[in-house]
Amino acid sequence: MKNTPSAEEWMAEFTEVADLEDVPPGGRKRVEVNGELITLFNLDGELFAIYDRCPHKKTAPLVRGTLHGIGVKCPNHGYRFDFKTGKCDRGEEWDTQVYQVKIDNGKILIGPPH
Repeated sequence: MKNTPSAEEWMAEFTEVADLEDVPPGGRKRVEVNGELITLFNLDGELFAIYDRCPHKKTAPLVRGTLHGIGVKCPNHGYRFDFKTGKCDRGEEWDTQVYQVKIDNGKILIGPPH
C-alpha cells in the first residue's frame, strides 16, 4: 500500500509567499523562495508561478514581461514561456521552471516545481 503524506508533510513542501490580495487578477508579484526569484501571475483569478529569470541570457526579469495567452514574453528578446509547462517557444533548451501554487486561507503558497 502506498504511503500518503500527512497534511503537515504536504504543507511542509509549500512556502507562504504572499496574501492573495497582493496579486489581484491581472497582477503580478516577484517573491523569493529558498534563494530563487519566482514571479506570481494572476490571470483572471488563476495563479501561476514561474522562475523569474529568462534562461536565454539569465538577466531579464520575467516580472517585467508581456502577457501572451497563458504565458509571458521576455522583456528583452521576446522568448515566450508557458505558465503551465515552462516550455519556451524557441526550443526546449530554453524551457524554464514553473511551480505549484495553492491558496490556503487567503495566503498564496508556492510548492515544488512540476
